[in-house]
Amino acid sequence: MRNLKFSFFILVLSTFTACDNESGSEKVDFDREAFLVNMADNVIQPSIEDFASKAEGLTVATNSFNINLSLESLNVLRDELKESWLSYQHLAFVHVGPVSNVNLRDRVNIFPTKTDVIEENINSQNYVLGSAANVAAKGFPALDYLLFGTADSDEQILAYFGDPDSGENRLQYLSDVVEDIQTTSNLISEGWPDYRSTFVGNTGTDVGSGTSLLVNEYNFQFDIRIKNAKIGFPSGGNPRTGGVLSPENVEGYYSGWSGELAEKAVESSIAVFKGEHFNSSEDGLGLDDYLDALDAKDRNDASLSIAIISQSRAALEEMEKIEAPYSEVASTEGSQLVEVYNALQTVIPLIKVDMTSALSVSITFQDNDGD
Repeated sequence: MRNLKFSFFILVLSTFTACDNESGSEKVDFDREAFLVNMADNVIQPSIEDFASKAEGLTVATNSFNINLSLESLNVLRDELKESWLSYQHLAFVHVGPVSNVNLRDRVNIFPTKTDVIEENINSQNYVLGSAANVAAKGFPALDYLLFGTADSDEQILAYFGDPDSGENRLQYLSDVVEDIQTTSNLISEGWPDYRSTFVGNTGTDVGSGTSLLVNEYNFQFDIRIKNAKIGFPSGGNPRTGGVLSPENVEGYYSGWSGELAEKAVESSIAVFKGEHFNSSEDGLGLDDYLDALDAKDRNDASLSIAIISQSRAALEEMEKIEAPYSEVASTEGSQLVEVYNALQTVIPLIKVDMTSALSVSITFQDNDGD
């Protein structure tokens, strides 16, 4: 009888040990809190700080350009725009807390930009950048147009801003767009310290938890903003386009930076997935470690984390083969961009189905893409 009671006790103890009370899934040897702390302190916060620094540089360069319209000040401003835009690509992958609250993606990177709305705003001087009507008339794409697309040469662009009749209004709009980016950056920087404890403290995998937020935003950025918006829609690679090409819809259309921006986005996806410290080669606890602790496999019964990284790198390699601006490449049916789209598409089932299933996380956004 005593042995029977002891065996029953061991059985009950084993049941509680094998079960994760927070998620209801099998308990594994993985510290979710340590994972969230690494993401918070070594990935998200320094990414926010870098974006803030770049936004400040953009503001300073804009002020200098307004004071002194010259080819030198124009090039400095363009350089600062590029640095800010590249910094954004990383921050967009950790679109949580204050980053999400200000809706960073929609506030600074809706493309293609609406040039007619921009010019109407400039002419009327009656606009509110925060209104729904101007969501595609601000941010980095608007600056891309203003600094690269308003004329055919640098000298003509300087003349555009120096025009005796409209130049002052154009400079004012330029300043207002940059100020909006700076304000957005400030709100994120100021909001993060208070949100951090909430983020790292919610160690479950339910909707609203730190892990769920990260996985959902990771999927949204990779699937909707990279695979579709940057590549699939302009190139006609996405089935929803019906094969129709729209090269004018690429990111960085006027500057020709589309390739660099897209490559930076995929590089950032890998770094965030691995929990790499921002601007460092140090590898902290990331989603890859979490999946490894779960012994998660892909549909070929291979390591899921390795499959995600290798397929993402394969897509990046396809991107690196393209030397011309994406707008030029996308103008050809069946272009290299379609190959990039297909390579990115192979990652989607891995992160959107296999990873979410392994982590017991639900996808909470809708895309109607048929993936």
